[in-house]
Amino acid sequence: MSTHKNFDKICVAVLIVTLLLTLLFINGEQLGIQVVVDEDDEAHSGSVYFTANDLNGEWSTDGATVITLNGESAAVSGSGAYAYDGGVVISSAGLYVLSGTLSDGSIVIDAHNNSKVWLLFDGVELSCSDDACLRVDQADKVFLTLAAGTENSMTGPVVFSDAAVADGTDGVIYSHDDLTINGTGSLTVRSWYRHGIVAKDDLVITGGSLTVLSQADGIRANDSLRIRAASISVEAGDDGIAVTGEGGYLYIQSGSFSVTAEDDALSAVGELTVEGGDFTLSAVGDALCSDTSVSVSGGSLTAESCYEGVEAPLISLSGGELTLYPLDDGLNASASLLTGTQTPQVLISGGSLTIVNTTAQDADGIDSNGDILITGGTVRVSLPGSGTNSALDYGSESGGVCLVSGGSIIACGGYAMAEGFDAESEQCSVLYNFASGAAAGTTVALEDSEGNTLVSWEVPCSFTSVELSIPELQLGESYLMVVGEMVEELTLSEVSASYGDAQSSMFGGSMTWGGAQPRGEFGGFTGEAPEPPEGAGGEASDGSEPPSPPEGAEDGERPEPPEGFDGEAPDMGERPEASDGGFGAVPGQASSSAQSADTAAEETAVTVDAATWRLIGAAALVLALGILLGAVFKEKL
Repeated sequence: MSTHKNFDKICVAVLIVTLLLTLLFINGEQLGIQVVVDEDDEAHSGSVYFTANDLNGEWSTDGATVITLNGESAAVSGSGAYAYDGGVVISSAGLYVLSGTLSDGSIVIDAHNNSKVWLLFDGVELSCSDDACLRVDQADKVFLTLAAGTENSMTGPVVFSDAAVADGTDGVIYSHDDLTINGTGSLTVRSWYRHGIVAKDDLVITGGSLTVLSQADGIRANDSLRIRAASISVEAGDDGIAVTGEGGYLYIQSGSFSVTAEDDALSAVGELTVEGGDFTLSAVGDALCSDTSVSVSGGSLTAESCYEGVEAPLISLSGGELTLYPLDDGLNASASLLTGTQTPQVLISGGSLTIVNTTAQDADGIDSNGDILITGGTVRVSLPGSGTNSALDYGSESGGVCLVSGGSIIACGGYAMAEGFDAESEQCSVLYNFASGAAAGTTVALEDSEGNTLVSWEVPCSFTSVELSIPELQLGESYLMVVGEMVEELTLSEVSASYGDAQSSMFGGSMTWGGAQPRGEFGGFTGEAPEPPEGAGGEASDGSEPPSPPEGAEDGERPEPPEGFDGEAPDMGERPEASDGGFGAVPGQASSSAQSADTAAEETAVTVDAATWRLIGAAALVLALGILLGAVFKEKL
């Protein structure tokens, strides 16, 4: 009877404990309780760039199912997989080791949606005449590891079957879910139709040597593509490496990349971030393109040919070495119709940027529909002196500014549309326009009053305008502007000073006319570049040689791409938070990633608080019902 008498008390105690557990569950992290999260779970795939499993290319094969491919069939030793229709179906989570050749079949992953599947390719050669060679129909995440010292290959069909098309399959490797490629072996993917490697969710590549030869995109992901420590070579009939989903981002930490593309070399709808790596790019479209932003903070990137070097609403360069040979703009910050971004900016705080366009008639070196802000780094721009090009072009007509507060800048082009830095700049600058012009290969140098060279550059293209700014420039001081054998003494009377005997149609400040004295015969557009004076050299002030355009670039033609595969192509008709305080944020506001994180935090705080009160109310209601039922039971007993 004592149990019956205390039934109401037991109900109340249970409800109170439930209420306390609910509050702890909701606010546990704020109370210091550590939450255990599966980083590889699809729900948390955006929480980190690379998980421990992504980076583990040497996992133990103990207990793994062994799959041996025998031409037209397969032998399976172990559980979780079976041979089917000339291929193999893997239906369970677990470890699988594959080797051998499959002449016409697919490896299909069709497991539970929370399954993690590890595949070790230990010398695998796959071909399929009507479907993907590796297809992930369902899993939580698949890890494709390339065994050390092995060569692996996949060759896709000329045309996909109706069933494959209905499924959406359009790649030699095609995954509906998250896919990771790692290890130290090699993999060659040949796509005779459509794309090479496709992931409809997240694609992570953390190792291996990948060669992709594709009639459309080479490597393509929907949500995100994250790469580190891999060697990747792509020849593509469309984009080389692309992220196509709304807000989908491309993040490259390190690696070696050779990309030849008939459209963009590297592209993303969301943010495109390069922190390191060695890149050789050749594109009919842009070298780097994003509908949101491009950020480069490290690495070495050469675009041997491209339409535009970098195109995005926001372009941030804080490190690394970029050498661009575009047919149009070197950097182009333009408004995005897709994302609605209306605040284009070019932000340069570090690194080295060289832009050489030997054929530009209506193109710009650095072009922003909004602002150009330079606080550091080394910038060299060379465009022909004829035509309506501009070494620096910004949105002055729409309130944009061009400010310099640090760095070493020499930007050469035509005087007709030349624009200089704004007078509000913190670092002094000189815009020097001259009608006679200088031939390609002429050295531009700035010397102090004692004849010491402060900066110099052998300019690849002919030019009639020089925009120069270095930290050594000081108001009231005198300098010598040296262009080939011509020298003129300049005394800086204003922060943004202009000199020369020609005036730009964009020119808005004062100009000092004439005053130049020849050191020798001064060469024009025709004829050869004069020998530079002793000491000027034609070298950069640090002694390094300036880059030369690749073969074929001087006459505006695109250099021949690397040898590809033979055969004619058919007709082709939650990102992790950015670090606080990094360069690239629009002045006066946080970066887009930080803003999103702050907004999300605020929304979460409101949601949690409301949810907590709702649960408290529900618990109180249940508690009242429990007491009432306890009283009823007590009366009946």
